[in-house]
Amino acid sequence: MSILINKYLTKADIDILQTVKNDVFENQINVTCIGLYNHGKSTLLNVLIEDFKYKTFKTADIRETAQNKSVQYKDITFIDTPGLNAQVNDDKKVMDAIRSSDISLFVHNITTGEFNKKEIEFLETIEKYWKNPKEFIERTIFVVSRIDNLEKKDDISVSVERMENQIFEIFNVKPMIIPVSSERYRKGKVENKKVLISKSNINDLKQKLDSLVIKSKELIKKTKKERLEIEYRNIIQKLNHRVEENQLRISQLKREKASQDLALQNDIERIERILKSKYSSLKDE
Repeated sequence: MSILINKYLTKADIDILQTVKNDVFENQINVTCIGLYNHGKSTLLNVLIEDFKYKTFKTADIRETAQNKSVQYKDITFIDTPGLNAQVNDDKKVMDAIRSSDISLFVHNITTGEFNKKEIEFLETIEKYWKNPKEFIERTIFVVSRIDNLEKKDDISVSVERMENQIFEIFNVKPMIIPVSSERYRKGKVENKKVLISKSNINDLKQKLDSLVIKSKELIKKTKKERLEIEYRNIIQKLNHRVEENQLRISQLKREKASQDLALQNDIERIERILKSKYSSLKDE
């Protein structure tokens, strides 16, 4: 960006434009993890990138994720978001993240049963304001976390079926829902226990994610180009607005200068009249 452009755009404007340009040319896939606070988002992302010490995406009983955090792993950039409505403005941060995302992982804690009111409200907001709500669902995997905390498989099946119905009622589309246990997978990998790895369903999630990336690749490229075009239009609109502001300011300054020039001319003429009057008086004397 030239110095002239930097003069009229904020650093945030330039950063967003550069990020969108990189998304188009670097062929990276952005996968955003969303869901309520303390539902297992960060833990899931850690096991997906094979960080079994949970150092990359911080996990704790207290709120760790206050801003959107991204980490590149192979051909995917994984993005962690604040819990929905954990703090004021968190929902906006989440919405901003998924607007620039290619695929979403919506994480729900199975121990709470089906989707609660807050989750439903968020999905209804997507359906109401999203450009193509069906596309959002088709590019979202609903991950039911912490299945190791339920003893009966029937309880998992019942909750998953209810969640499917809840999503269908909003979007009229059947969602992809995968129950997983991040802890089982971590323990299975660390202790080399294949049974735990299998029961965790994390490999199934990875396969579904890879398939979704392949299936959506062309559409994702198209979406990335559309985002870049939108950002350029936004930048041009912003610059045009600044041009209009400058033109108005120039016109105002010209009017002010003309007014000042007129006042100065009037003062000069008044002084000249006074001097002529004084001069005439001196001649008469």
